[in-house]
Amino acid sequence: MTAAPAPHDRCIAGVARIETCLDALDAALASGEANRIEAQAQDLQRALSEGLTVFQQAAPDALTPDLRQRLQAAQARSQSQLQAVHRVLASTGRALGALFPQDGNDTYGALGQSPAARAVGKAYR
Repeated sequence: MTAAPAPHDRCIAGVARIETCLDALDAALASGEANRIEAQAQDLQRALSEGLTVFQQAAPDALTPDLRQRLQAAQARSQSQLQAVHRVLASTGRALGALFPQDGNDTYGALGQSPAARAVGKAYR
C-alpha cells in the first residue's frame, strides 16, 4: 500500500500541471485551430479547478515562496493569453462587420436620408 503524496508534493504537481496546460494553450493559440484551442482551454480550466482544491486542502506552509512565485507567473501568463484571445475576437468581429454590415442602411447610406435627398425623391413621384 502506498501513502498519499505529501501536501507540498501535491501542490508542486498542481502547479506543474497548470504550467503544462498553459504551454499547451500557448501552442494551440499559435496554431489558430479553434477545436484545439477549445480543448486546451478546457484542460486548463480543469487543472485550475483541481489545483484550487489541492491548495485549499494543503497546509498554509505547503505553498512555499517558490510555488507562490510560479503561481503568480502562471496567473500573468493566463491573463496575457486572455488578452490575446480578446484581441483576436475583436479583430475577427471587425473583419466580419466589414464584410457583413449590420446597420441596415440602403445603398446610399446617410445621403439618402438627407432633407435634400428626400425633396428630390418627392419631386420625382
